Amino acid sequence: MEKFSIMSQPSSFYKAMLKDIKQAKKSIFLETYIYDKDSVGEKFKKALMKKASQGVKVKVLVDAWGSTADKAFFQDLIDEGAEVRFYREFRYTIRIFSKNHERNHRKLLIIDNKVSYIGSANITASCLNWRELVIRLEGDITPHFSKSFKQSWQSFGKPVKRRFNSVIHKGFEIIQEVPSLKYKTTEKKYVQLIESAKKTILIEAPYFVPSHGIRKAFARAVKRHVKIVVVLPKISDVKIIDIVRNRYLGELHKEGIKIYYYSPKILHSKLFIMDNKFFILGSSNLDYRSFLHQYEINLLGKDRKIINELNKYFYSTLLDSTKFNINEWKRRSSLVKIPEMIISYLEKYL
Repeated sequence: MEKFSIMSQPSSFYKAMLKDIKQAKKSIFLETYIYDKDSVGEKFKKALMKKASQGVKVKVLVDAWGSTADKAFFQDLIDEGAEVRFYREFRYTIRIFSKNHERNHRKLLIIDNKVSYIGSANITASCLNWRELVIRLEGDITPHFSKSFKQSWQSFGKPVKRRFNSVIHKGFEIIQEVPSLKYKTTEKKYVQLIESAKKTILIEAPYFVPSHGIRKAFARAVKRHVKIVVVLPKISDVKIIDIVRNRYLGELHKEGIKIYYYSPKILHSKLFIMDNKFFILGSSNLDYRSFLHQYEINLLGKDRKIINELNKYFYSTLLDSTKFNINEWKRRSSLVKIPEMIISYLEKYL
């Protein structure tokens, strides 16, 4: 079994990441959707600069759209010998929205090919008060994450046409997603697990707009008397997603899915647990756009100790959550319902 730690507080896992960066001897690979020009971004840049100046190989891959940090921000890091690349600049095309939404949404930190972090968190001070989910792994799974990073690094400036195979490693599977109408590997894996469920499905999702296939799988699972519990943020950081999701919540509730709102702060974690036998965590949202238009990376596993810790994490989230109120949902005004209908209609064209 890999040595692991489950972390939810950004201040805690940023501290752990910076400690591992400080102790790096050979290499540091960082891949993230958002890297912001703020206090957290500065801390990471300074730590990376110091290691680069010591001869440690430093590679940073950030998404060109998601990040506020630009080449000027990273110039002093580059001057120390680090390499920084920006994943896919904005492109003008007929399908301008969908093509430019094909972003690198992955979050990885890899130290010396020995320590790896994967989860929901970006490098930004904006999430310091959010509830996230990050797992730190120490062991021989890390070289597989390094291989994934290198594939992203090599293809940073162009669309990826070929499918990256998932990696099986000692009871784990690293699921690598690329934008594709054909493959949608992550969605298929979710459907497969939902169809296999016999007792429970536990979900935390910041942006919950499940695809038609997943909604159908949910309905079949409920008919098999599988208990499905979904925890969402009361209000997420992407308000338009809240509008889209709210249109579907009443119907999902009527089908028998238990929906809860987490309200103490923004919930940004991505977690799926099936029958206390399998888990999925990583960068993917339970959102059809994530399956269709994003480069994602997720970890599927069946390690009992990890699942026990993830269960504790889930139920501590649930403890601070309130039940979805179907009567309030039914009383939504036309001022709410009309935007829901318009955006839901338009979403298939985006």
